[in-house]
Amino acid sequence: MFMSIFIIFSGCLDIFSDNNGNNNNYNGNSYEYQKFLNSHEHFTAKVIKITDGDTIWVMDKNGKKYKIRLLGVDTPEIYHKNSPEKFYINNHPISNITYLKVWGYKAKDYAERMLGNKTVIVVFDNEAPRKGYYGRYLAYIFIDGDDFNEELLKNGYARVYVSNFELKTKYLKEERYAKEHKIGLWNVSNN
Repeated sequence: MFMSIFIIFSGCLDIFSDNNGNNNNYNGNSYEYQKFLNSHEHFTAKVIKITDGDTIWVMDKNGKKYKIRLLGVDTPEIYHKNSPEKFYINNHPISNITYLKVWGYKAKDYAERMLGNKTVIVVFDNEAPRKGYYGRYLAYIFIDGDDFNEELLKNGYARVYVSNFELKTKYLKEERYAKEHKIGLWNVSNN
Protein backbone atom coordinates (compact mmCIF):
# COMPACT_ATOMS: atom_id res chain seq x y z
CA MET A 1 0.00 0.00 0.00
CA PHE A 2 2.74 2.49 1.00
CA MET A 3 4.69 1.78 -2.21
CA SER A 4 1.57 2.44 -4.34
CA ILE A 5 0.93 5.77 -2.65
CA PHE A 6 4.58 6.79 -3.05
CA ILE A 7 4.56 5.95 -6.78
CA ILE A 8 1.33 7.89 -7.32
CA PHE A 9 2.63 10.87 -5.31
CA SER A 10 6.03 10.92 -7.03
CA GLY A 11 4.30 10.72 -10.41
CA CYS A 12 2.27 13.80 -9.52
CA LEU A 13 5.46 15.78 -8.95
CA ASP A 14 6.26 15.58 -12.66
CA ILE A 15 3.16 17.69 -13.35
CA PHE A 16 4.98 20.58 -11.69
CA SER A 17 8.29 20.19 -13.56
CA ASP A 18 9.54 22.93 -15.82
CA ASN A 19 11.31 22.35 -19.14
CA ASN A 20 14.65 21.94 -17.35
CA GLY A 21 13.38 19.12 -15.15
CA ASN A 22 13.27 21.31 -12.04
CA ASN A 23 10.39 20.50 -9.74
CA ASN A 24 8.30 23.56 -8.91
CA ASN A 25 5.58 23.93 -6.35
CA TYR A 26 2.16 25.31 -7.29
CA ASN A 27 3.17 28.99 -7.32
CA GLY A 28 6.30 28.62 -9.46
CA ASN A 29 9.03 28.58 -6.79
CA SER A 30 11.53 25.77 -7.17
CA TYR A 31 12.01 23.02 -4.65
CA GLU A 32 15.63 24.13 -4.16
CA TYR A 33 14.46 27.66 -3.37
CA GLN A 34 12.06 26.37 -0.72
CA LYS A 35 14.72 24.05 0.68
CA PHE A 36 17.15 27.00 0.90
CA LEU A 37 14.59 29.16 2.71
CA ASN A 38 13.70 26.40 5.15
CA SER A 39 17.35 25.96 6.12
CA HIS A 40 18.04 29.67 6.70
CA GLU A 41 16.72 32.36 9.02
CA HIS A 42 14.51 34.67 6.98
CA PHE A 43 11.61 37.09 7.16
CA THR A 44 9.22 38.82 4.80
CA ALA A 45 9.45 42.60 4.45
CA LYS A 46 8.50 45.50 2.21
CA VAL A 47 11.24 47.45 0.45
CA ILE A 48 10.86 51.08 1.53
CA LYS A 49 14.04 52.67 0.14
CA ILE A 50 16.81 51.91 -2.34
CA THR A 51 20.03 53.62 -1.26
CA ASP A 52 22.09 52.28 -4.16
CA GLY A 53 22.45 49.08 -6.16
CA ASP A 54 23.57 46.97 -3.22
CA THR A 55 21.96 48.67 -0.20
CA ILE A 56 18.25 48.81 0.57
CA TRP A 57 15.92 49.52 3.48
CA VAL A 58 13.08 47.16 4.33
CA MET A 59 10.30 47.17 6.92
CA ASP A 60 8.92 44.00 8.48
CA LYS A 61 5.27 43.36 9.39
CA ASN A 62 5.84 44.86 12.86
CA GLY A 63 7.14 48.13 11.44
CA LYS A 64 10.81 47.48 12.27
CA LYS A 65 13.20 48.90 9.66
CA TYR A 66 16.37 47.17 8.53
CA LYS A 67 19.20 48.57 6.45
CA ILE A 68 20.33 45.66 4.27
CA ARG A 69 23.66 45.36 2.48
CA LEU A 70 23.14 42.75 -0.23
CA LEU A 71 25.43 39.87 0.66
CA GLY A 72 28.12 38.79 -1.77
CA VAL A 73 27.71 41.56 -4.34
CA ASP A 74 29.21 44.99 -4.91
CA THR A 75 27.85 47.53 -7.39
CA PRO A 76 29.80 50.61 -8.47
CA GLU A 77 29.55 53.58 -6.11
CA ILE A 78 27.33 56.58 -6.76
CA TYR A 79 28.02 58.62 -3.62
CA HIS A 80 31.76 57.98 -3.30
CA LYS A 81 34.69 57.67 -5.68
CA ASN A 82 34.99 54.26 -7.31
CA SER A 83 38.17 52.24 -6.97
CA PRO A 84 39.20 50.79 -10.33
CA GLU A 85 41.06 47.95 -8.62
CA LYS A 86 37.69 46.53 -7.52
CA PHE A 87 36.36 46.05 -11.06
CA TYR A 88 38.67 43.91 -13.17
CA ILE A 89 38.08 42.45 -16.60
CA ASN A 90 40.70 40.47 -18.52
CA ASN A 91 43.20 41.15 -15.71
CA HIS A 92 42.84 44.94 -16.17
CA PRO A 93 40.96 47.33 -13.90
CA ILE A 94 38.14 49.39 -15.35
CA SER A 95 39.92 52.72 -15.02
CA ASN A 96 37.16 54.99 -16.35
CA ILE A 97 35.69 56.35 -13.10
CA THR A 98 32.83 58.10 -14.93
CA TYR A 99 31.88 54.82 -16.61
CA LEU A 100 31.77 53.07 -13.23
CA LYS A 101 29.62 55.84 -11.70
CA VAL A 102 27.16 55.56 -14.62
CA TRP A 103 26.89 51.83 -13.91
CA GLY A 104 26.38 52.61 -10.24
CA TYR A 105 23.31 54.65 -11.19
CA LYS A 106 22.14 51.92 -13.59
CA ALA A 107 22.41 49.37 -10.75
CA LYS A 108 20.36 51.63 -8.46
CA ASP A 109 17.73 52.14 -11.18
CA TYR A 110 17.56 48.37 -11.72
CA ALA A 111 17.11 47.78 -7.98
CA GLU A 112 14.35 50.41 -7.85
CA ARG A 113 12.58 48.83 -10.83
CA MET A 114 12.81 45.30 -9.46
CA LEU A 115 12.41 45.90 -5.71
CA GLY A 116 10.87 49.32 -5.10
CA ASN A 117 7.80 49.08 -2.78
CA LYS A 118 7.69 45.31 -3.27
CA THR A 119 7.45 42.50 -0.76
CA VAL A 120 10.66 40.48 -0.53
CA ILE A 121 12.15 37.74 1.58
CA VAL A 122 15.28 38.71 3.51
CA VAL A 123 17.48 35.63 4.00
CA PHE A 124 20.49 35.43 6.31
CA ASP A 125 23.48 33.28 5.38
CA ASN A 126 24.58 30.43 7.66
CA GLU A 127 28.30 31.30 7.25
CA ALA A 128 28.42 35.09 6.97
CA PRO A 129 27.93 37.39 9.95
CA ARG A 130 24.48 38.92 10.37
CA LYS A 131 25.91 42.43 10.32
CA GLY A 132 28.81 43.98 8.46
CA TYR A 133 31.48 46.48 9.44
CA TYR A 134 29.12 49.48 9.10
CA GLY A 135 26.31 47.90 11.12
CA ARG A 136 24.17 47.01 8.12
CA TYR A 137 22.46 43.62 7.96
CA LEU A 138 24.07 41.29 5.41
CA ALA A 139 21.46 39.26 3.53
CA TYR A 140 20.18 37.78 0.32
CA ILE A 141 17.03 39.34 -1.09
CA PHE A 142 14.55 37.01 -2.77
CA ILE A 143 11.66 38.28 -4.85
CA ASP A 144 9.18 35.98 -6.57
CA GLY A 145 11.51 33.04 -5.94
CA ASP A 146 14.54 34.73 -7.52
CA ASP A 147 17.76 35.65 -5.74
CA PHE A 148 18.06 39.37 -6.51
CA ASN A 149 21.73 39.44 -5.47
CA GLU A 150 22.44 36.81 -8.10
CA GLU A 151 20.37 38.72 -10.68
CA LEU A 152 22.67 41.74 -10.21
CA LEU A 153 25.61 39.53 -11.19
CA LYS A 154 23.83 37.81 -14.09
CA ASN A 155 22.86 41.16 -15.59
CA GLY A 156 26.28 42.75 -15.17
CA TYR A 157 25.38 45.34 -12.53
CA ALA A 158 27.76 44.00 -9.88
CA ARG A 159 30.91 42.09 -9.06
CA VAL A 160 31.23 39.45 -6.39
CA TYR A 161 32.23 40.87 -3.03
CA VAL A 162 34.50 38.04 -1.98
CA SER A 163 34.01 37.04 1.65
CA ASN A 164 32.79 33.93 3.44
CA PHE A 165 29.23 33.14 2.38
CA GLU A 166 27.49 30.01 1.19
CA LEU A 167 26.70 31.04 -2.38
CA LYS A 168 30.18 32.37 -3.22
CA THR A 169 31.03 29.63 -5.76
CA LYS A 170 27.71 30.11 -7.55
CA TYR A 171 28.13 33.89 -7.56
CA LEU A 172 31.69 33.70 -8.93
CA LYS A 173 30.41 31.50 -11.75
CA GLU A 174 27.72 34.09 -12.61
CA GLU A 175 30.27 36.92 -12.56
CA ARG A 176 32.65 34.96 -14.80
CA TYR A 177 29.83 34.30 -17.28
CA ALA A 178 28.83 37.99 -17.36
CA LYS A 179 32.44 39.02 -17.98
CA GLU A 180 33.01 36.43 -20.72
CA HIS A 181 29.82 37.51 -22.49
CA LYS A 182 30.39 41.25 -21.90
CA ILE A 183 27.09 41.72 -20.08
CA GLY A 184 26.30 45.07 -18.47
CA LEU A 185 29.26 46.95 -17.02
CA TRP A 186 31.60 44.25 -18.34
CA ASN A 187 30.94 45.48 -21.90
CA VAL A 188 33.57 48.16 -21.45
CA SER A 189 35.72 48.90 -24.49
CA ASN A 190 37.61 52.01 -23.37
CA ASN A 191 40.13 50.38 -21.06
